[in-house]
Amino acid sequence: MSPYSLCSRDRRGYSFVVTTTESADRTIAVYDRLGGETGRPSISIVDTVSEQQSVSALYGETHVVFTPSPGDLERLVMALSELSDSSAPSNGAHHLVIRSLTPILKASSATRVSTVLERITGLRSESGLCLLGIDYTAHDEETMAAIATLVDGVLWVTQPSPARLAFDYQPTRGRHSRSVLDGGPDD
Repeated sequence: MSPYSLCSRDRRGYSFVVTTTESADRTIAVYDRLGGETGRPSISIVDTVSEQQSVSALYGETHVVFTPSPGDLERLVMALSELSDSSAPSNGAHHLVIRSLTPILKASSATRVSTVLERITGLRSESGLCLLGIDYTAHDEETMAAIATLVDGVLWVTQPSPARLAFDYQPTRGRHSRSVLDGGPDD
C-alpha cells in the first residue's frame, strides 16, 4: 500500500509522509495526480532528500519540513513534531507513512531506528495506519527481525510479471494480530 492509496481509505484523515527516496515536490505531484480533486486526506511531508532545500514551508497547502539526510533521526523526530503541532487536526484518523526505511537503516543501526520508530509511530491515531516501506533484499535477517517486532504485520509485495503485483500479508503480534483481536493465541 502506498501513501497514495490512503486517498480511498479515509477521506477525513491526515497523513504524515517521510520521504527518503523522492523529493517532497515529486511526492506531492504523484499524490495530486492519483488522489483526485476532493475527498482525500491532507498530507504533511518531512523531506529528507531535497539537497537544495533548507527552509521549511509550513504556509503552503501541503506543509513541508526539510531535514539534511534520512540518517538524521533527531531532526526527523523534531520535524514530525513540528508538523504535528502546526498542521494536524485533532479529529479523524492520523496516518504515518515512511516511504522507505532502507536509507534510514543504511545510515543508522537497527536498534537506534527501532527506538525512533517506537517514538514516532505514536503520531498515528488508533484508527490510523503506520506504513513503513523497506527493501528487504538490502538488509540482513537480524535487521528485518528487529523491524518486524515493531509492526502489526508484513505485507510482501512482489512483481511476478511486469504488469502484475502480488501481495501476501503475514500478521505479527501487533494490535491487528489474531491474538489481540480474538483474545487467543495466533494460529
